[in-house]
Amino acid sequence: MKNTNYATHEILEVHEILTIKSASSAKSSMMQGLASDNKLKELLDKDAKTSQKAIEELSTILKEVK
Repeated sequence: MKNTNYATHEILEVHEILTIKSASSAKSSMMQGLASDNKLKELLDKDAKTSQKAIEELSTILKEVK
């Protein structure tokens, strides 16, 4: 393990948030196809894109630890 300023519990929390964001992104992406309201589709698209950005950032943190 590289020398980082992260405590073990912080790394576990990042992993937990990453798992939640991954599920959120997948759900929003899948629900877009089922939504008939354009505003809802826009919100789901925005949520999926925001979640993807968070996933990338969280993954970067976890890669620093390895």
